[in-house]
Amino acid sequence: MNKRILEKVTFAGRRVAIVPLLLAGTMLSACASDEGLNGVLGFGSGSDNQIVQDDLQSTIPYEVEITGIDPQEENLIAALEAVSTARRLQSRPTASRAGLQRRAEDDVERFQAVLRSNGFYDGQITFDIKEKATENPEPDANSEPGGDPVDGQSGSDVLEPTTDQPESDQPTPLVLTYNIDVGTPYLIAAVNLVVTRPDRVVERHATDEELEKTNLEIGQRATAEPIILGEQYAVDILREQGYPLVEAGKRTILADTAQKTITINYALNTGPLAKFGDITVNGAQDVDADFIAGYHSWEPGEQYHPDQVRTTRRDLAQTNLFDSVIVKVAGPVKENGEVPVEIDVVERKMRSIGGGVDFSTAEGPGANAFWEHRNLFGAGERLRLGIDVSSLEQGLSAEFKKPQFLERRQSFVAEANAKNNDTDAYSGSTLDSFAGIERPLWENWTGTFGVTAEYSDLTGSDSPNEEFYLAGLRGILRHDNTDNPLDPTRGNRFEVNVSPYIGLTDKDTNFTTVSLAGSQYLSVDDDGDYVFAARARTGTIIGEERGSLPSNKRFYSGGGGSIRGYEYQKVGPLDDEHDPLGGRAVLELGAEFRARVTESFGVVPFIEGGNVYARSEPEDIDLLWAVGLGFRYYTAVGPLRFDVAVPLDKRDNVDDDYQFYISLGQAF
Repeated sequence: MNKRILEKVTFAGRRVAIVPLLLAGTMLSACASDEGLNGVLGFGSGSDNQIVQDDLQSTIPYEVEITGIDPQEENLIAALEAVSTARRLQSRPTASRAGLQRRAEDDVERFQAVLRSNGFYDGQITFDIKEKATENPEPDANSEPGGDPVDGQSGSDVLEPTTDQPESDQPTPLVLTYNIDVGTPYLIAAVNLVVTRPDRVVERHATDEELEKTNLEIGQRATAEPIILGEQYAVDILREQGYPLVEAGKRTILADTAQKTITINYALNTGPLAKFGDITVNGAQDVDADFIAGYHSWEPGEQYHPDQVRTTRRDLAQTNLFDSVIVKVAGPVKENGEVPVEIDVVERKMRSIGGGVDFSTAEGPGANAFWEHRNLFGAGERLRLGIDVSSLEQGLSAEFKKPQFLERRQSFVAEANAKNNDTDAYSGSTLDSFAGIERPLWENWTGTFGVTAEYSDLTGSDSPNEEFYLAGLRGILRHDNTDNPLDPTRGNRFEVNVSPYIGLTDKDTNFTTVSLAGSQYLSVDDDGDYVFAARARTGTIIGEERGSLPSNKRFYSGGGGSIRGYEYQKVGPLDDEHDPLGGRAVLELGAEFRARVTESFGVVPFIEGGNVYARSEPEDIDLLWAVGLGFRYYTAVGPLRFDVAVPLDKRDNVDDDYQFYISLGQAF
């Protein structure tokens, strides 16, 4: 028995020893083959391994086409192009046709979303992938008709698809074509409002007025953007009804596939009706918080309305005291029905200095400078001090404005000027002052009314050594809805000025000056690069004859601010020495075309005409005309102006051949 066991063990031991020998033999035979160990272990030969690596690194270029859509649907096509993964990754082609197919399948879902957002709810999208057709070489001239091509060239110049691998071993490019059937666009059949108020739920059709405010129309294509924006407009409608905390709920769209229409349901939760409550001001440092709060446009206890919030924010922004102004409700609505309001401000620097220079052939060089403080006493009081120097006039000026004076949006204004004059019309010194009230009247309209006092000691062309003490009233009505004070492209300006004066000395001087001035700006393009601009000015003096009027109160015309091409104040009556006498009436007209040819450069052809008349009601209104060409260099603060003008009605020994002007800002 023990012997059997021993034999079995010995046999088993021999079997174990044979296994390594068999493995070794296999390895040796493998080494003797071309594949060697790599073949046995599955790595392959060196050349085969390189082929595998090349296959992994190769890619198949492809093109993308979208067909089946009306070319007039430019926005739809652009949207499809924008969301296409295959288009976006075209510069990184896939390694196989299957990879391109996965990109196409991903695009199908994206395209469906785009079609729905453009009102095509039944759109069908398919795609196919084909090898790009290659163009066979042109037939040789030596090939016989109907015979075999010479030198292996094709006998046809028609694009023929081929599956043969190009001689360069490069993969044949593929063409991915999307075939899109957009179907019939769905139209809006109804717009419903589901309004949840604190006490009830109201479901109803939107009224015609509400549809107009939401910019939606029954029958328009059901595109996504106006539907989404319409929801926000619906929220605004309820805010205008006094619900400051209204929120949009879940919007639902119901499609009628038979009629190809949709019904829009806007869900709106109003929250409680509210009145304006307490005001909190945040961020005020140098500006008094009560002064800021005083800009609120609503009366105490007035029902909430978003227009009042916007008006308050606009008025605060126009003070030039803040870099940022936010006016918002700070709910919740209190038990008394009032909603608190917060005004958040970021103050800006309150002091500034500035200046400028100008030059013209008639008036010579000029310069001006100013210093301004916009919060002198902590409640937005503005003080501006200025100096102007030129060869014709040197002066100092001071302006003061206190906003919120006695009433909201009403300001106290005051100004004073001291000048030394040395013009061809008159020379000497003048002092004038004004104090009054300024307030907005209607949208873009402002009125100013106050008292004025003036002193003048002048020597004029027809009134030597004249001295006047005047008192008077000043009433000004202004309208301005232009988009830029220095370079307007749209809108208009209009001003009426009525100023009666009486003499304060033994001279019996009583007269009234009335003047009207306006300008209009019309942009030809949306960017304001091409603008037609026109202006007009007229005025009359009622009362004294011209010889009894102070020289500086008469009308004059000519120069850079009125009729370019003529010397300063030289348009109108002249004495024997060709010095201007001024007049009791004036008329000026002008027009120009402003063309901005590059971002920084523009040209401006213009024509201007006018005249000054001795009588307040002239019998003859013949005008002196001038034409010119201007150049503009646009800067961050406004255009730098260079104008050259030629008088068309040149007077012998009076007018020069041309005049030119350099200054900042447009002529008008």
